[in-house]
Amino acid sequence: MNDVIATLEPSLGRRWFGAIALGVLGVLLIAITITQPPEGVLLKVVIPLVGVLFIWQAQWNLRVTEHGLYLTKEGLFDAQNTLICPLYNMAEVDRGVFAFKPSNGFLVRLHEPEPKGWAPGLYWRLGKRLGIGGATHPSQNKELAQALEVLIMERALGPENA
Repeated sequence: MNDVIATLEPSLGRRWFGAIALGVLGVLLIAITITQPPEGVLLKVVIPLVGVLFIWQAQWNLRVTEHGLYLTKEGLFDAQNTLICPLYNMAEVDRGVFAFKPSNGFLVRLHEPEPKGWAPGLYWRLGKRLGIGGATHPSQNKELAQALEVLIMERALGPENA
């Protein structure tokens, strides 16, 4: 894609730490069920099922965070050129301490609700909120947030002031 303003790449260490933590938790749940079976029949089924789901989530996280995000004047895209959110729908960037945002990331408030979306460690999109960050480099998160703030401000001021 032309005119890439900023990119956001997942951190290899954060990706693997998250996947290993989920995988170990899944294996522990299965191992505990095998070595010390719970009393109830329902728990004998549910606990290993949750363990398998954790293991599946671990491998899915690794696949999803293999590639990053990039920002253009049109909006925010993933590595497959899928539009995550158009720039015209972005109202403001919130990097505050009390913002409900991903780890080392930031929150983008939107004008109109977008369809739900989630790539663990990269972004989540729910209603009028878009959280970016998690398994990404904090310095790249800051750079992307600043670039978004500038683009939103340019749009608000109009093309004659840009």
